[in-house]
Amino acid sequence: MRSNAKVSKEKIISAVLACSFEKGVGATSLAAISSRLGIKKASLYNHYNSREDMISDTVKYCGEVLSKTFFIPNNIEALASRYSAASVLRAIVNRWFKLNEKEPLLLINSFIESEKYFSDSVQEIAGQYRKKITEQTTRALKNLSDAKKIRELTDAQAEDFGTLLASAIHDYLDDYIARKKTEIRLKPYVGKDSLFGELVTESVNYSYAEKIVENFCLLLK
Repeated sequence: MRSNAKVSKEKIISAVLACSFEKGVGATSLAAISSRLGIKKASLYNHYNSREDMISDTVKYCGEVLSKTFFIPNNIEALASRYSAASVLRAIVNRWFKLNEKEPLLLINSFIESEKYFSDSVQEIAGQYRKKITEQTTRALKNLSDAKKIRELTDAQAEDFGTLLASAIHDYLDDYIARKKTEIRLKPYVGKDSLFGELVTESVNYSYAEKIVENFCLLLK
């Protein structure tokens, strides 16, 4: 960023997320943040009283974005009636991974997953987010069951299977993000409208997540 560019709290938060992605939250200093923004370190105090305040605002921002992020589409009932269970869930997972390999979710998930072990507020955000994904997965399975695309499930069974599937996808996504992070560090990138630009490399493959879905659907026939 040019040194004469106007700096806002939003840009500072973006810089915090970018530095945390590269170095980890603990190693993200005011010097690193100001360097990324192209300003003097003292200029940060025009917006924040301390590094802790910046991190706190970044946590709040992450929570707000994740609260507006949904795993399944609003028209899941119509999709469940029209397509096979494997097609519906495979499309949802495919969209989910594409969404999470881009900003801001790539940076936010990396921040949340690494910081949740050191912050109660971040741990709460991570827990609520995972709960929401589980609830939405359960809803998708219930819709598929009602549409007779999988075997009939009671509400309790849908919740159990939803928890299992959401956990499997979440864990694989966490591993995927870690590998994506390594890819970004090692490969060149270009672009001016993004913190990292467009990667000059093929994306880490996530087809295994689709296989998880397909095999899961076989269990529910």
